[in-house]
Amino acid sequence: MVPIAAKRPAPILTLPRVLDCGCCLIGGVTFVEFPCQNVSLSAGSFCIIPKNQWPASNLRSVARTYFSEQPPFAVSPSLFVLQPGEATVVEVVFFPTTAERSCQVFTIVCDNCQVKDISIEGEGQQIAFELVSVSGKKEPPVVGEVHDLTAEHFVRFSPCNPHSVQQKRLIIRNNVHLDLPFHWQIMTPNLHPFLPGEIPEPSHIQFHLAADDVFHVSPITGVLTPFQDQEFLFTFCPKELKDYHSVCHLVLMEVPQLPPQPTDKSVLQPVRTGSKVGDVIVMEIEVKGSTEPYQVLLEPYAVVIPGEIFICSTTRRQFKMWNHSKTCIFFQWERISNSSHIIEVEPSAGSIEENECFDFDLVLSGGKPERVVTSLVCSIKHCPEPVTLAVEVSFKGPIVTVSVPSVEFGLMKLGEQTQTTLLLTNITQQEANWTLKERCDRQQDHQEIQISVEPRTGVLSPLASCSVDVLFSPHLCQRYETELVLTVENGTGCHLSVQADVQCPQVCLLNCELLFSELYLGVAAEGTVTIFNQTLLPSHFSWMDQLQGKQAELCSASFDPSSGSLGPNACLEITVHFISHTDLDLTEVAALCEVQGMNSPLVVGITASKTKKLSVSYSLPSVCSPPDDERPSTLLLDFCDDVILNRAVTKQLLITNQTAIPAPFHIEADYFTCHASKPNNQSEKRMTYVKKPLHYVQAQKIEEKALKEFVSSLLANGKGAAFFVLPDTGMLGAFETQTVDVTAYTDMWGEYRDHLICKVGDLKPTLIPMQMTVTGCPLYFQITGPRPDNQNQGPKTQFGTHVSGGDTVSRSHRIHNPTMFDIRLDWETYNIDQNDHKLVDVVVAYGDTFPVKDADGNEVLNGALRISGGSAQTAWEGNKTSGSEGTSSPLCSMTSGEAKEYVSEEEETCLYPSPAKKKLLSVHIRPHVGDLSDYPYCITPQQLVIPAKSSSTIHVSFTPLTGSGCESRCVGLALGFMGLDSEMAACVPGKVVRAQGLDLEPVRIDLLAVVKPSLLLVQIEEDEGVLEFYASAGDLLKAESELVVREFDTTRAFQLRNNSEMLLHFSLGTQPPFKVVKQQLEVRTSSSSDPPTGDSQALVLHPQQSMQVKVAFHCSLPLLDHADQAEEEVPPGVTLIHRAGEGRKLRFQQNLLIHYNDNRLQTVPLCACLYLPTMRLSRDSIDFGFCFVGQTLITEVNLHRNRALTYWKSVIESDEGDSHVFRVTPDFGLLRSKELNVTSCSHCLQISFTPSEDGVFRAVVVIQSPLMKTPPTLQLQGTGSFDKVYRSNSMSLKHHSRTITTCSP
Repeated sequence: MVPIAAKRPAPILTLPRVLDCGCCLIGGVTFVEFPCQNVSLSAGSFCIIPKNQWPASNLRSVARTYFSEQPPFAVSPSLFVLQPGEATVVEVVFFPTTAERSCQVFTIVCDNCQVKDISIEGEGQQIAFELVSVSGKKEPPVVGEVHDLTAEHFVRFSPCNPHSVQQKRLIIRNNVHLDLPFHWQIMTPNLHPFLPGEIPEPSHIQFHLAADDVFHVSPITGVLTPFQDQEFLFTFCPKELKDYHSVCHLVLMEVPQLPPQPTDKSVLQPVRTGSKVGDVIVMEIEVKGSTEPYQVLLEPYAVVIPGEIFICSTTRRQFKMWNHSKTCIFFQWERISNSSHIIEVEPSAGSIEENECFDFDLVLSGGKPERVVTSLVCSIKHCPEPVTLAVEVSFKGPIVTVSVPSVEFGLMKLGEQTQTTLLLTNITQQEANWTLKERCDRQQDHQEIQISVEPRTGVLSPLASCSVDVLFSPHLCQRYETELVLTVENGTGCHLSVQADVQCPQVCLLNCELLFSELYLGVAAEGTVTIFNQTLLPSHFSWMDQLQGKQAELCSASFDPSSGSLGPNACLEITVHFISHTDLDLTEVAALCEVQGMNSPLVVGITASKTKKLSVSYSLPSVCSPPDDERPSTLLLDFCDDVILNRAVTKQLLITNQTAIPAPFHIEADYFTCHASKPNNQSEKRMTYVKKPLHYVQAQKIEEKALKEFVSSLLANGKGAAFFVLPDTGMLGAFETQTVDVTAYTDMWGEYRDHLICKVGDLKPTLIPMQMTVTGCPLYFQITGPRPDNQNQGPKTQFGTHVSGGDTVSRSHRIHNPTMFDIRLDWETYNIDQNDHKLVDVVVAYGDTFPVKDADGNEVLNGALRISGGSAQTAWEGNKTSGSEGTSSPLCSMTSGEAKEYVSEEEETCLYPSPAKKKLLSVHIRPHVGDLSDYPYCITPQQLVIPAKSSSTIHVSFTPLTGSGCESRCVGLALGFMGLDSEMAACVPGKVVRAQGLDLEPVRIDLLAVVKPSLLLVQIEEDEGVLEFYASAGDLLKAESELVVREFDTTRAFQLRNNSEMLLHFSLGTQPPFKVVKQQLEVRTSSSSDPPTGDSQALVLHPQQSMQVKVAFHCSLPLLDHADQAEEEVPPGVTLIHRAGEGRKLRFQQNLLIHYNDNRLQTVPLCACLYLPTMRLSRDSIDFGFCFVGQTLITEVNLHRNRALTYWKSVIESDEGDSHVFRVTPDFGLLRSKELNVTSCSHCLQISFTPSEDGVFRAVVVIQSPLMKTPPTLQLQGTGSFDKVYRSNSMSLKHHSRTITTCSP
């Protein structure tokens, strides 16, 4: 026997444990397929049987059929074989019979005796529908109303008109979890009457399709989705006037019938493959609707047009149509159109909404005159009866009108023709044949025809017009009257009256002679004559230009008006302007006037007496007119003695014409002439180029510029003054007094004299003398510009505040000379003392007060003068160059020569100026202005010539005073005395003379400066005003590769501020151990930085600015030696301070010195504290006692230090050579604190004793430091022994615990 054992892996199927078949209507069948795959590595045979049939002895006997059935489920195949990876489909049939959820369990048995249970679930459902809502108004059936026997729901449509459409929306809900196909059927209602409580018999219920086709349902067919609302549209479209009644059936298609009751043998029956299905009515909805006729109303129902209307013209009348129907109506109007008339409605077709009206126009157009009574028919769509509108109207024929009721030709002159135009208008819509002619009795005799019509006949189109010309040609003077007849075919004519008055012209003079008693030669005299028109006819007259008679050539005349027309019976005055060209009496002169239409002219006789000549007088406004025998030369135009320079002064002169003879006049100055247009004209020309209106300030500037240019053009001749006459020319009228403005313009001082030359007509020129004295200064400074009110005042020059003994400060001033003369200025400077009580200065000069000097300041002698071209000129004047405006020109000088005599008469000699003779001595008394001095103020150059139309520059310098210990004010002034080196500039004999030097008010410049001592504001953070430094000597030690001693600096900073208004120069100085750090100094208020500074380096600090100064305390090892020196050996400023608990420190006190350039000195206190290192041991000696040889005893000692950190090193010394038995741990270190601001700390040292033999050992521990000359020491002693008694106590003894002591700084 060989035992055999085998094992096969179980097959694995993917079939889920629960098979859900979903929902199915009861009586129906649902087939559901489920995939099944063998995912194992072994094959198997499977059998599906109901759970209640397992276990079974023989599977094949159980699975006899293809289906394994357990109602209401059946599974196929009941037996199948699957190889590894092979799949099949398991089909489940679900056939519910009740509306409930079913579940059955089936067993899957494998041939390897493995069993698996699966559950099959499904739900049977019954049909269920619900009517959710109906749109619109809900109208239930009324009591006693007939309705369908089986209908479940009722829907009523509102009454409407035929062929209208009404709709309602119904929502039906499917309460089943299945898709149900449906369709609708419109059926006739079952209207069998019932008694209350009676049940209808099935024979009474019949199903017939409705035949009227007025109710519709949309959609008519479809599928109802599970548990969803479906919307249906019910439409009512009636065709006739009656009530409609139907029933809408909702029919479900292919609904299964309920199965028969199951029997016991049904289990053995095979599975049903299908059930009987059919259509089922699930909902009946009863619908009703009714119709009403159309309600249409006309307003008004008839149109009657009163009166008559013209044929061929269109007339409109309005009416309305109301729609009171239930729906919109569509209308169509008929049209009456024949050969005679047209009657229609606009618009002819359209629609009218419910309960609305529509406006129509009834259009009528007649073709012939008659009365029309008719009716218009309007058809309404779907309405059997039309709507009619009654119309009644009367038409009449054409009418032609004339533009005027009569023709009036008015007054006419015999021999002339006149014509008028008549406008004929056809105001109707038809053609009009017309004829216009004179009455028959006037056309009998062709010789007497005086009126004609063109055209005489014609045809007028509808609403057209035409013109007819009527021409009248009279043959004699008469009162003409006639008639014109207008005839219209088939219309109404009219008559026009025609009138005319024919006459001849006749004019006469009311006065025939003119007498002129006072005449002036060449001046027109006026006289008047009157002409009269004796008829109603306008008469045209014309005066002859040429006079008639023997003396006609000695005179001339003009007439105003010279020609014209006279109205009917009108008078007209004619103005006669008569001019006599002789001084004889005129008696034989006549003037002729021609009248059109008269055979002979009108004649006027003229008589004139002798003529007079021109006569003119002169006067001033404040003086009465001079008598005839007074000479005009006695008048004087005096512009006063206080005329301000550059300020115009105007005087007036009156010129009176004592005759009626107008004459031209011309006025100008004799010497100081000028030629320029009015300043207003120039400004007006400029304003023409300005497109936009100017601001007031802009316009004022333009006016000022124009005036300045105008004055410059007047003074362009270089004489210093000009007399501008306005008007300088013109016409002096008859007996007119002309006011002449004489304006004096000046740009140089002096006494001026001149004549005003007046020329009128042919009279001899008249000379009127003028005089004025001009004072002021023509020069001005560029910094201030011209000062019209204070011309001699220059700029107030302020030099500000300066340091005493500082550098000289200079100010430049440019002086402009706008005149045509070279002006010399001699400058003097004065100091003003407030305690000076002088009132006047007496200035005595020998010769010239301000003689001409050369470039070196030496006076130019008179012998150096030379005469050139009639004027005195120095030898250096020819070398004068036209340098730039920034440099002053060389001085020029000219001697006084003898002036030529321009006036010979004695009285005129005293009136007009002559050159002044030179004075040997001159004395001037003037108000005291100050002390003459050139310190501290000075002007260079002291003498300069400012060229004409140019400028020069002077330099005003100020040298600050020295030696002043407090602030002082320096008040001064500079006077510039004006002079003229040119003789022609100084005097023009008989015209102008100009004062110079002290005789003139000088140019004044006020000077002011302030001198202050040097001082800076020191800003230190400390309140005591001392710059303090703190350092520790321990910082000298630097731990690098090895411990080294390095010097270091402690730096502090403070601010220096210049609160003054002057620039300060200074340097900084210190002594060791302090020093000024050489670094970039910051200036707070300036963007630029000062150069690096240090000890004794010059610095500059601008006004109101600050700089930062850094001072360093230099710490070095030699400074520590001061701690051990005797008191008398310690340098000044060094102090040793020792306080308990803080250790020792050295205090260094010095001053930072600020050296100013005026030798002033300012100090800043400096103080530095250097903390010295101090070390001590907590014990002075240690006695270890007895210790077993070879063993070690350890004790601890604290090493303390105060304030300064320090480096230490322990050294064990012994005179007996016992140092090897003692040991210090650690033997070196840096003594510092780990905490900030700690004034003291300690370090724990372990002292060990290891005896090497029996005996006593002694040694000394020395704590050495490079910063301390006296180190602390520790005495050590111990005894070695072999006695075992000390062996147990030799482990470790600590006599002192390690402590750290801290305290506040």
